[in-house]
Amino acid sequence: MRASRVPPDGGYGWVVVAGCALVNVFNQSLVSVFGLMFADYLASLGEHAFGAALVMNVCNISLNFSGLITGPIIKQFKPRKAAILGSLLTGSALTLCSYSTTLWQIVLSYSVTFGFGLGLIQSSTFVALNSFFRHRKGRAVGFALAGTGLGQIMMPLLVQYLLSNFNFRDTTLIISGLAFNGVVGACLLQPVEWHMKDSPAEDGRETQPLLPIHKLTQQVNGSFCTKPSCGWGKLAALMDFAILKQVSFLNLIVGLGLAYTASTSFSLFFPYFLQKSANLTMLEAANCMSVLSTTDLITRITVPAFVDKMQFSHRTTFLLAGICLVIARSIMAEMRSLVPLMITSAFYGIFRSITIVNQNLTVAEYCSERRIEKMLPNALGFNMVTKGILVLSLGQILGWFADFSGSYSLNLHAQNVLLITTCVLWLCEMYFKDDN
Repeated sequence: MRASRVPPDGGYGWVVVAGCALVNVFNQSLVSVFGLMFADYLASLGEHAFGAALVMNVCNISLNFSGLITGPIIKQFKPRKAAILGSLLTGSALTLCSYSTTLWQIVLSYSVTFGFGLGLIQSSTFVALNSFFRHRKGRAVGFALAGTGLGQIMMPLLVQYLLSNFNFRDTTLIISGLAFNGVVGACLLQPVEWHMKDSPAEDGRETQPLLPIHKLTQQVNGSFCTKPSCGWGKLAALMDFAILKQVSFLNLIVGLGLAYTASTSFSLFFPYFLQKSANLTMLEAANCMSVLSTTDLITRITVPAFVDKMQFSHRTTFLLAGICLVIARSIMAEMRSLVPLMITSAFYGIFRSITIVNQNLTVAEYCSERRIEKMLPNALGFNMVTKGILVLSLGQILGWFADFSGSYSLNLHAQNVLLITTCVLWLCEMYFKDDN
């Protein structure tokens, strides 16, 4: 029997969880208040729905396509520095927004800079969390993402209060100051090397941490990765392009991207469905959305601990929650009264939360199972890029379909097609894998 160095699976890791939650409260949650903050100001600039959609679409492009470089940044500078940089970018972007007087200035500051900052924060905080936990990953990520849920409840109230007492510039400056608080949370993301503990490993087998500290020779598809000498080889090694040769990984990120596109489309069209298809008042629609957000937040805190205890696969958990989302969304699309819609919204919030918590965990689980943990930052980056491509293409098609059909109920069913495709792709892979 010999001792090996393993992550603490707790200990200082819970401080890292608190730091990530703090970053999420003051940064990730700000996306949900864009319309509230900018709608009237954009209207004063002569920009309406098209201008708002342009800002958000470019922000989504910047956020997801930042995955091309966030992986190398995290590998070179470690998660803490990357998270600090991301928080500085989001705060600076909102500061620049407060002085913007044209649409293109808002696009450059909010869409490009703020979106890129969020991309850095998303990847770096998850990598930091993942490095500290082995068996409690689900609850750690759930608690951290609860910060986003808490911020989504608090920030709209704060923004509404600020706008009623201050002008747009002052409100945006105050919110930008809050965004800089993410730097405080990011400073808590200490390297896991400082907190490794000894653990006995029998039969000559050492317990592998999720993100190994020592440089390991990586083996992908039976070929060993060695340090290349040519420029392209160095770039390929830095970006971990070798993982893209694995069909199972491509199947994984395409499935996650389809589910993300369906979720993004639902968030966009759900208020329209409630008011125009279900004919609810604005207050009733707000109540349904509040119920959904509340069950989402509660689930992020409670369910991951149960999943960790039962040792369920994150991919299987995601798949089962996706199937439940299809059922809940199908039922919701046919509801036309307040109480049934509130009940289905509550269930939808539960299952949506499970998919959100397990999305990055599914990628981390894939890397861990194949002993390619060093590739996790870039694997997350490729997942983000895939999401960006699918949102730009299929997301726009769903928007066109809503206009073409004139029915938001049909749009909800169309979103289900994407989730069903994910389920079919993954189930087919599981079937052929077991068959082999």
